[in-house]
Amino acid sequence: MSGQKTNTGSGIFDWQFERPDRRYGYNADTQWGGFSRDAELRSRPAPEWALLPFEKYGGNPVFAPDKESWDCGRYGGGVHNGALVKRGGEIYYIYRGEFRTPDDDRLAAQRATGINYHCDIGTAVLRRKTIADGEKMYFERVAGPFFRHGEDFIYSFEDVCCVDAGESVSHPRYCIYLNRWDWARMNDPSVSGIICCTSDDLIHWENHGLLFPDAGRIHRNPCVLQDADNRPVKDMSGRYVMYINNGLIAFSHDLMHWESEETGYDWPGGEGCFALSRGEDIILFTGGNHSGHFYAVGEVLFSRENPKKPLDYLQNPALTADPAIPWEDGRLADPPHDYCSEFSDTIFFTGITRSGDRLYVSYGGSEYYTCLATIKYNEKETEK
Repeated sequence: MSGQKTNTGSGIFDWQFERPDRRYGYNADTQWGGFSRDAELRSRPAPEWALLPFEKYGGNPVFAPDKESWDCGRYGGGVHNGALVKRGGEIYYIYRGEFRTPDDDRLAAQRATGINYHCDIGTAVLRRKTIADGEKMYFERVAGPFFRHGEDFIYSFEDVCCVDAGESVSHPRYCIYLNRWDWARMNDPSVSGIICCTSDDLIHWENHGLLFPDAGRIHRNPCVLQDADNRPVKDMSGRYVMYINNGLIAFSHDLMHWESEETGYDWPGGEGCFALSRGEDIILFTGGNHSGHFYAVGEVLFSRENPKKPLDYLQNPALTADPAIPWEDGRLADPPHDYCSEFSDTIFFTGITRSGDRLYVSYGGSEYYTCLATIKYNEKETEK
């Protein structure tokens, strides 16, 4: 099984450099992403293991940048790529908030790269309110920003994966794994890459630093294997599993110390979004070039017996942007729907949690808003 990767293994993507004059839209010639173009193959029913369909919430978007707050957003970036996790009967959202790189002498080297934004992390809680035609779900900010202070002021913190390790661990129960970037040293694994932070309340966090400072190449986009309730799940060898971009995988016995290695395999779909354990199956959701879409969600099947080896993948994307929906077409949700982002065909997510018989998925609308989708869900069998 093989397919195209989204980059060469470095930390840099061309789209990180703002291009207001460009629209990242559908292009079947350059953005097919390694999937089959065979019409008969693509018309076959989805395999039994796949999780489909995604149903978009009718009240989207559920979260937007706050112009008066630290997460004020910018052209092409807002509040998105966060993790969902439950605490005290509520659904929390540990999210990435964007803003223009401050005009501060300490950031001169970072601004010189041409990347003109930074991110930090905040926490919000899912709320519901009564409106004229029913109920509206939305996220309410409760804390943040968390990490850009002291020596960490120069960094951008992005793209959150969260697990609930329970009360039996020797460290705080909630672990988040996220990307830390120094724009001036994006290809230096001793500076940029995946960090781990822990908390007991999702508000107060301890930053434990880089997980792979001695790696030979950049480690980006951690996806720790977890069940639908965000509890970390081990493979059949008794190890916790983390999928990392560009064919990397890591294993741990305590969620704090990880060893990475090459899988030896490749698969289409782009970056890692989320790794879900369902019985003996592992479904890795991906985001990237897919069947002409700039960024759409795919699904790749692995097993807990051998989490390195991809077994199957969907030929068709599971979730795509709809150009008829303004906030999925690079435009503001409110009339007259002016453009707020160059990412007109971009769906990506890093958060899933279960509520009742459905999975809630927090996906980005044009890299600017957070939206919700749900999937009907039932366990195949109890995770071991």
